[in-house]
Amino acid sequence: MAVQHSSHSPHGRELLDTVVDSWTRAEHDADDAEIWRLLDDDVVLVVVGLAQADLRGRRAVGAWHREQVANALHERDLPVQRVYGWASVLDDVVRENRITGRLFGFAGGGRRVSYRLRRLFELIDGRVSRLTVWPDLVALAAQLP
Repeated sequence: MAVQHSSHSPHGRELLDTVVDSWTRAEHDADDAEIWRLLDDDVVLVVVGLAQADLRGRRAVGAWHREQVANALHERDLPVQRVYGWASVLDDVVRENRITGRLFGFAGGGRRVSYRLRRLFELIDGRVSRLTVWPDLVALAAQLP
């Protein structure tokens, strides 16, 4: 799949790409310190499709991230598309993970999964101020009965 780029940002594509790439590398490496560095103090996390309240603040979002990394070993992302906004970037990938615990409510039992993952990173002063995550829950349910 080809990666498509669109629009321009006052932050520039390089900064937006750096933030997304750093975040993804931190997920792969289970690097909590890097995630913490990328988060704004007042960050908001929204996970679409889950019956959980939006998380607010660096501490809550950092804890959510640690839980995700502890339960899912990130193996790789296959890029689909990146769409650039004014101070944001939508990263659309096919994610491959090995689920060792629970991911988005599904028990993994060590199984490998492949699912579409869209993440909208909104930035203020080069840090993630809002992260909206759309995991393909139907694909996960089909692979993790």
